[in-house]
Amino acid sequence: MKMRTWVHVLSSLILAISLFPIFKWEVIIILISGVLIDIDHYFWYIYKHKRYSLLDCYRYYLIDVPSKNFEDVLGCLIIFHTVEFLLLMVTLSFYFTYAFIFTIGLLLHYILDVIFYFMVPKRVLANHSILWWIIKNKQKV
Repeated sequence: MKMRTWVHVLSSLILAISLFPIFKWEVIIILISGVLIDIDHYFWYIYKHKRYSLLDCYRYYLIDVPSKNFEDVLGCLIIFHTVEFLLLMVTLSFYFTYAFIFTIGLLLHYILDVIFYFMVPKRVLANHSILWWIIKNKQKV
């Protein structure tokens, strides 16, 4: 369901280096937001599988999910990839420089994910709104 981690690391590193003259060492925040927001995939894995192995989670997303044509993750909720989280970060960006820098890395991450969605599974997999996910899952009950 997710792009390989090295793509996010390399892209975030290139962006951080290019913005170093403006933000100096604070560009490390771009690396954090460009890569580590994928921790929400781990949260979803724990929620769905009740297992805590980070290595098993990584294998699941890298091997199991693609082998099943991404069906296992359709409609999943990865909270740091939601419009609500983006709106929170954009709002905080008006008040805090660190939030602004974080949002830059976050947007790069989102762009890479959109490219991945169109090139690999050729569809959007995750539910990108917490509110919509709640409404949709409440109707199933």
